[in-house]
Amino acid sequence: MAKRRTLKKAINDMSADLLLELLAAKQAHPTINDADVENIALSIVKLQDDFICRLSHVDKHQVKRFFTQLQDDLTVCTNEVVDQIYHLL
Repeated sequence: MAKRRTLKKAINDMSADLLLELLAAKQAHPTINDADVENIALSIVKLQDDFICRLSHVDKHQVKRFFTQLQDDLTVCTNEVVDQIYHLL
């Protein structure tokens, strides 16, 4: 199991990458609605906060299952955000 600090940093980096991708899409296509960009940015921040919070409260009896579920959920949520960004284009 990786250190929690390392995992938190990875989650923060992933969120920053998603926000940069969103801003790059807005720069490349100025016709994108600002409200849509703001909604996606808020969902990225909420996603980051949710996963950092979940990582701070690990069940000591089911550690392996917890981290497997966390990774699966993070993958699904990240793919949903990426889909939202590309549907703006």
